Amino acid sequence: MKQRKKVHALEPPWLAYTDLLSSTLMIVTLALVVSALAQFENQKPPIIRLSDEANFRFSTGSYSLSTKFREQLTNNKLPEIKKTIRCYGIDTIEVIGHTDTAPNSGSSNLDRFNDNKKLIISGKALSGSNADLGLLRALSVERFLESSLNPIFPRINYFSYSASSYVAPTSGSASSKVNQQSKRRIEIRFTRSDQSTAIPRC
Repeated sequence: MKQRKKVHALEPPWLAYTDLLSSTLMIVTLALVVSALAQFENQKPPIIRLSDEANFRFSTGSYSLSTKFREQLTNNKLPEIKKTIRCYGIDTIEVIGHTDTAPNSGSSNLDRFNDNKKLIISGKALSGSNADLGLLRALSVERFLESSLNPIFPRINYFSYSASSYVAPTSGSASSKVNQQSKRRIEIRFTRSDQSTAIPRC
């Protein structure tokens, strides 16, 4: 008996192009995903500034938060702070106080408080320099943030620092070109104690 030869049906030529397009699309999609992840990983949380120019004002030589200051912070900045904590998995907030170059001729008694924050901002602390004043203002903002955020984010750690007054990088002295009002500000910075990469969640 004669054996019949098997006849293989020819595949349509467009199938090869479809496979090629599918593979190309997959590669492009994967590259876009990797690029997006790298971009997210390199994102840093914003620095929130409470400047004198934006009505976050302290009375001269004072570190007490006025009613207007508290209202501004609660209504305009606190929502942004909460969002940043959620988005970046923040567990540490740093508050930095900046002052202008006006001389501070007072006498300091901060050394007597043994780093007790509650005693320092009780109103009994005296600043003997702009460095002292910057720290006291930062501590006042820290205390307000902690009381406002603690019910929602109880595990946040807070640190306060003083940046003192602005010094021009070229002349080595306070620059007259920089407006005194812009120097007076509080900066709120966000960090994570866990150094592993965190992808923003919003």
